[in-house]
Amino acid sequence: MSDHNNLDVDTEATPSKAERRRTKIVQFLMSGSSIQIRDLAEMLDVSLMTVHRDLSVLEAEGLARRLRGSVSAEKSLLFESSYNYRGRKNVEDKKRLARAAIAHLEPGNAVMIDDSTTTFHLTDYLDEVSPLTVVTNAAPILERLRQTPDIDLVSTGGRYHPGYHGYFGANCEKAMRSYHVDVAILSTTTIQGLSLYTPDEIVVRAKQTMMQVARRRILLADATKFQFSALNYVAEITDFDLVILTGDIPSKELELIRASNVNVEIV
Repeated sequence: MSDHNNLDVDTEATPSKAERRRTKIVQFLMSGSSIQIRDLAEMLDVSLMTVHRDLSVLEAEGLARRLRGSVSAEKSLLFESSYNYRGRKNVEDKKRLARAAIAHLEPGNAVMIDDSTTTFHLTDYLDEVSPLTVVTNAAPILERLRQTPDIDLVSTGGRYHPGYHGYFGANCEKAMRSYHVDVAILSTTTIQGLSLYTPDEIVVRAKQTMMQVARRRILLADATKFQFSALNYVAEITDFDLVILTGDIPSKELELIRASNVNVEIV
């Protein structure tokens, strides 16, 4: 491992670097794995002091637990906290994406919205193009829109998952298939090349079903979606009619997306 003892101050002076490290730790722990803290420091290529500071922050947020030189996460505790954790990240980028997506909706549209913390911010702007029918499996969206005038709100139902603060499973997917909507608006955990991935199979099935029942599909993604990997394949970027991106997208990835002839909008 590199000697970073003299770099800790510089590392912590850049909040985005610390945030990226903590996100990597959370993604690792979400698998239910535990790891020796020394090995975690080596994996992240930082000092033990730095990784302990990161773990202190994650412990305070209820996401990590240190015990005898290792770190792990209780799945129930982590899943209950993960939506709130993700919801606090990159809020301005998420709002920018949501605002841009609204320009592609028309009054009278039926819109299906996934459970992501990015698409939640559509609720700030939907009244600008109402009346609308909104179909969603996302509990925060249902709560936010339930008393909004001129929004015909439809819940997919299904089994509630606390980690994603949404409804999933066979009954959810069956309900989705009973609709045909004008637009589906989705986000993703990660983008690798031209492919979308997410950590959980139940989320994959919900997103794929939404895409199947929509006449048009819009993907919203900020630059952090290009930084990590996840296990389960969802779809190709080319399966979307419009991809809206924001943030400092790596030039190599942006060139690849544009070369695929996808309709891309940078906001």
